[in-house]
Amino acid sequence: MSISGHTYLEQLTDFGIKLGLDKMRFLLSKIGNPHKKYRSILIAGTNGKGSIANFLASCLKENNYRVGFYTSPHLIHVEERIKINGRAIPGKIFDNLCIEIKKCCDRLSIEMQPTYFEALTAVAFEYFSREGIDICICEVGMGGRFDATNIVDSDIEIISPISYDHMEYLGHSIQEIAFEKAGVIKQNSTVVSGKQIPEAAGVINKICKQRNSKPFFYGKDFSARTIHYDFFNGQVFNFTGIEKLKNVSIKMLGKHQVHNAAVALETLFILKNNGFKINNDAILKGMRSADWPARFQIIMKNPSVILDGGHNPAGIISLKQTLKFYFPNEKFIFLVGILKDKKWQEMLKILSSIGKKFIFTQSNNPRSIPPIELAQEMKKYMKDSMIETIDNSALAVKRLISIKDTEKRVICGSLYLAGEVLKTLKIRV
Repeated sequence: MSISGHTYLEQLTDFGIKLGLDKMRFLLSKIGNPHKKYRSILIAGTNGKGSIANFLASCLKENNYRVGFYTSPHLIHVEERIKINGRAIPGKIFDNLCIEIKKCCDRLSIEMQPTYFEALTAVAFEYFSREGIDICICEVGMGGRFDATNIVDSDIEIISPISYDHMEYLGHSIQEIAFEKAGVIKQNSTVVSGKQIPEAAGVINKICKQRNSKPFFYGKDFSARTIHYDFFNGQVFNFTGIEKLKNVSIKMLGKHQVHNAAVALETLFILKNNGFKINNDAILKGMRSADWPARFQIIMKNPSVILDGGHNPAGIISLKQTLKFYFPNEKFIFLVGILKDKKWQEMLKILSSIGKKFIFTQSNNPRSIPPIELAQEMKKYMKDSMIETIDNSALAVKRLISIKDTEKRVICGSLYLAGEVLKTLKIRV
């Protein structure tokens, strides 16, 4: 009996996460090494990877490059992960490519069967090759050293700010996690790093020296200064790095997005120095048009509802700082759902100081924490009467919107929850 490409991918989750690149090398060799047919930029790190990738892809598109964009996770449809110049891979092409990968893998031993992420990465690389892209902006899935994406011969490696995440796989100290993330750094390469705490910066510097690669650090080699911000219209900043660029305007909100845009700008100027035809006016246009759903996104104005994909302590700290930046003396009504493998107690403690009321829910992801557990933890910080639990995320969204109160509402804790919210409210991604 034949199965669809989507069904095949879902079945592969049974093989779990297996760290290592041998299987990926073998699989890609079987389909002609598509990843070697275009230039690539790899983006590792903990928070901000997707935003940096989006800024880069938007600016390169405006400079008339054909840009492949591979990211994870998706919000609603898996096809969102694979885009060319902002357009997701068509469903039929995606399905056919998945079946091609399946036919290739059906002949392999059980030990060589790919995971979901490995097969999806192979689909992306093959699609980009067939469509004749100029450059692939590739977000690393988890870690870096053994991630399926680390198979590419990247021109530049970007490392966004590193913090605690996926500790069961990557280690329990920042140094261990940084070692895994910095595993994407290639020999004789160029590395652009976001703002790092000293422990992470030290590891990145050490690996750059070992591999004769040149690092550029935010705060040391390049920086940005916000000169104007507006809750509904975005923000403007000046950039100083390899080149200077004034009055850079972006839609995305929060100081962290100015930082992410600056990382993308330094990368673009390095590409320019390396022979890419990049025009600064086109950069400004690309920066302004870059958009990234569920990253401090205003999804409703009456009542005001903000959707944020923050799903670890660093992401929640960034969310809290952004809320306090725009609304210094306000408290908020939160809808929260979190996955079990996150430092969720720490996340709730951070949110407790700025929350007036909490509704806890869960996404359909099997790793979701039952809302009652989240509620029990939050009772350490506030009265029972200010806490609700609603298992169904669609009903929880409706409840959040229906509350007769003037406070702004914030949805956070998981990108899986964010995707369900966008689907419930029929907001296009």
